[in-house]
Amino acid sequence: MGLFSTLFGMAPRVNPLEESRKIVDRFTTATIQGVDTEDIGRYPPKQRKVMAFHFGAIDYLAREQGLDETQTLALFVMFLDKYFNMPVTETGSISERLQGFRDNADERRFLEAGVDVFRRWHEQDERRAPLELGEKLKQA
Repeated sequence: MGLFSTLFGMAPRVNPLEESRKIVDRFTTATIQGVDTEDIGRYPPKQRKVMAFHFGAIDYLAREQGLDETQTLALFVMFLDKYFNMPVTETGSISERLQGFRDNADERRFLEAGVDVFRRWHEQDERRAPLELGEKLKQA
């Protein structure tokens, strides 16, 4: 039965959260190419803008993939842990951080830019779109 299923069976199930994590990793790799990472490390306000930008992308992708709120937050925590070396215990209240992205005008602009840039990169194949994060940070 195992061989029969392998040859003629259904394709293996894709875990939407894992697939989304891979897409976020590729997107983040593309955005980092245009960013001075040492500069971001020195300035917490820039860190929050980068986080807001990527949360915009994550939120957009999560809606596209049909992830629920818990899965979306898990994806964001995975992002923080990997790219900001922030263990889950140090990420603080995610809901407070996300509310800050919406309440702070500068961070909200980065959140909205993350949605737009991700959409163009992911759906319209604009490979250079992620470099806009670096340009936005220089202007900030």
